[in-house]
Amino acid sequence: MNETIYDRHVQFYIDFVDRNLADENGLWHVLLSRFKDSLRDRLKGARICDIACGEGYLSRFLAQLGPQEVVGIDASAALIDVADQRKNAPNLSYRVDDAQHLQTFSDASIDIAVSQLAIMDIPDHRALFRSVRRVLKAGGTFVFSMLHPCFETPFHAPEESPFLVDTNGTAIAYVVRRYGSEGFWQSGGTGVRGHMGAYHRTLSTLLNDLLAAGFLLEKLEEPVVEGRGLLSQVPQALLVAAGVP
Repeated sequence: MNETIYDRHVQFYIDFVDRNLADENGLWHVLLSRFKDSLRDRLKGARICDIACGEGYLSRFLAQLGPQEVVGIDASAALIDVADQRKNAPNLSYRVDDAQHLQTFSDASIDIAVSQLAIMDIPDHRALFRSVRRVLKAGGTFVFSMLHPCFETPFHAPEESPFLVDTNGTAIAYVVRRYGSEGFWQSGGTGVRGHMGAYHRTLSTLLNDLLAAGFLLEKLEEPVVEGRGLLSQVPQALLVAAGVP
């Protein structure tokens, strides 16, 4: 498989992940708890695919909750190497695979598919949705989180800030730019979206394409983080749960 942009920025990304995981009251831990609440009894004895798993923290979290097997996949061989090094359970494995094709999985072989903050990194979300639908068993479920497409919209630093700030420099509102401009973008600056970029899609595009792939929408959640100023009022992330009839 060809080198990915994440292969070129492995240590930067690992440091970013570790900082977020160290914040036990931050967004990432809020999202992990929402995955647990969304899946509940479905986890027991299930075979799970963690799509675009990165260094594997969602897989590690779910592997402790009673599934038969969790398989994390990512297109980045370097991140899969790190995930293997951090593996902490016998029912957990990792391998290189493209989320758009899931070639290492046979049809109707998975009970649950999950993905944490990665859909916006995948060039062809429609191919992803079709592939997840193919590998899920009847009655299976797909739960994924992503940067909220209505608020985390394309911008370019330093001339454009994603936030409106007050006279003290405190963010008081999101600035929504180019919401309707779908496709790849990079933010500039030194953050994750400056290094890796992202693929922006409108909310209607994402949900309509999910339905067109054969899913039934089960639930939408827009978690906020208590005590974090603007982030306690406006969601950074969207969590979607969809089922296979």
